[in-house]
Amino acid sequence: MLADLVAARELPESPQPVGGTWRRAPSGVPASYATSLPFGIASAARRDPGAIAAALADRFSALPWVRAAKPSGGGHLTVTVTAQALASVAPRMAAAGASCARSVILRGTQATVLPWPDPAGARTWRQAWDGQAAAMTGRCARAAGAAIAHGTERALPAASGHDPALSPVAAAVAYFGADVVRYRLARTLPGRVGALGREAADVADYLAPVQLAHAEAASALRWAAELGLQARAGNELAQALDSRKEQGLLGLLSFLPVRVAAAARTGRAAELPRYLEHVAQTWTDWRLARPALPFGGAAVPNDPEVIGARLVLTEAARWVLAAGLALTGIAASDRI
Repeated sequence: MLADLVAARELPESPQPVGGTWRRAPSGVPASYATSLPFGIASAARRDPGAIAAALADRFSALPWVRAAKPSGGGHLTVTVTAQALASVAPRMAAAGASCARSVILRGTQATVLPWPDPAGARTWRQAWDGQAAAMTGRCARAAGAAIAHGTERALPAASGHDPALSPVAAAVAYFGADVVRYRLARTLPGRVGALGREAADVADYLAPVQLAHAEAASALRWAAELGLQARAGNELAQALDSRKEQGLLGLLSFLPVRVAAAARTGRAAELPRYLEHVAQTWTDWRLARPALPFGGAAVPNDPEVIGARLVLTEAARWVLAAGLALTGIAASDRI
């Protein structure tokens, strides 16, 4: 729609990547999304952002998958999608599989993809963090549609005269394992790098819940197949996924490509693992309250539409966690 408005010269082209401007609406409603796009357009056109937000709201309101659109905050735009549009997140993510993090948000930009560094080879926590953050940022940019500069990976400089036995990072890897340390590096915000050494004892606290949530989702799908149950997005998908917990999980999953692009664009790769932790907790809360299979204490309906819909949501959550972990350099585990 925006491309059509630009082509018709009703709006100038936005200087920002459109997909990267969306965030959760301040209301917290899972089906509502807010964007700062009118500010970017207004800056380029030297026009009032509030007027542009109002014009865009009128256009969005006419779309069949939009329930409501309105300007807010003097230039922001809030769009609320229909229940059917929100529910469609699950089958789209499930169908995309390992590619569910991809988008074209950063198309037109370039990135360099570096090999994953060996954390144990770093002299200091800062060096280990720098290598992990650089490798993640490049991969997130590529997933978001950036072109790879020179079409190749650039090798990291080799450390010279370094005794791994003297490295605190190598000691942590020997004790906790490479994946646990890598994930701890991945989720550390730029301003917290100096605390890595002091917080080394906490290094095992973060990856396990994400891996466990993925393994539980993969196990549920495996058990469903053994019981002859199938994930399917039937005509009543929106009605089958209408609880508050399901709506919240759907809204959260829909932001994976945006979070990946933002991690690359802002240089804050740590936001992606923290998002995965939110997904893992939300998925676990939903699984306990609305299980797809007859295990545990919560009741499972006999309606095949509901069971199939819950399995689709399970598959979507599984792939979001797997794709996100892959962008941190860690393979998701199907069994723990």
